Amino acid sequence: MILRVRAISLGELALRIQVLRDTAAYLGYVAAQDSAEDIIAELAEEVRALDPTIRLARLAVTRGDELVDCLAREPAEIVLLNATALIGDDWSTVDRRRSDLAHRSVVVFVVTDVGFEALMRHAPNLASWLAGEVFAVVHEDEDATELGAQRLAELRIWGRCSDEEIVAKATAGSLPPDPEYAEWLILLGRADLLPPATR
Repeated sequence: MILRVRAISLGELALRIQVLRDTAAYLGYVAAQDSAEDIIAELAEEVRALDPTIRLARLAVTRGDELVDCLAREPAEIVLLNATALIGDDWSTVDRRRSDLAHRSVVVFVVTDVGFEALMRHAPNLASWLAGEVFAVVHEDEDATELGAQRLAELRIWGRCSDEEIVAKATAGSLPPDPEYAEWLILLGRADLLPPATR
């Protein structure tokens, strides 16, 4: 399985998390190990800015079995998990115990690029849960406008619709609840058309 890592801002990731709220969703976020805690703190602020009442947990683990045990006990609806210390054997353990991970919440695995490669190699079943939900930090030298335009082009192909059609469907209340449509509206600057529960 090949997962494409897409660069997005923490604000965009927070909006995506908000849209996925009340579902069992697993996301990956690739970051440098020395900046992971800062990124998690900033992401937590972004998520709480969207909804201060949200139950959010920040966890850091150093072993695969610890990850599974901590997550199994965690009641929060959003879990930001620093998994940058995990190596291949840890991901193998997580993959073997993946049924213990069944968690009705949004879980964001923050990993390094090396950790992401280890996850893909040693935890193929867990990787399949991530589907296309793997993102990376937008670096300062990257043009966010260009990234947004690229993503809009991808969404137009995926949804087989124009921007105008998506806005019309959202205005009429007939837009499916898929998170890609919410992302589409956000990139168009039309977050005002999102259902109240996802804003």
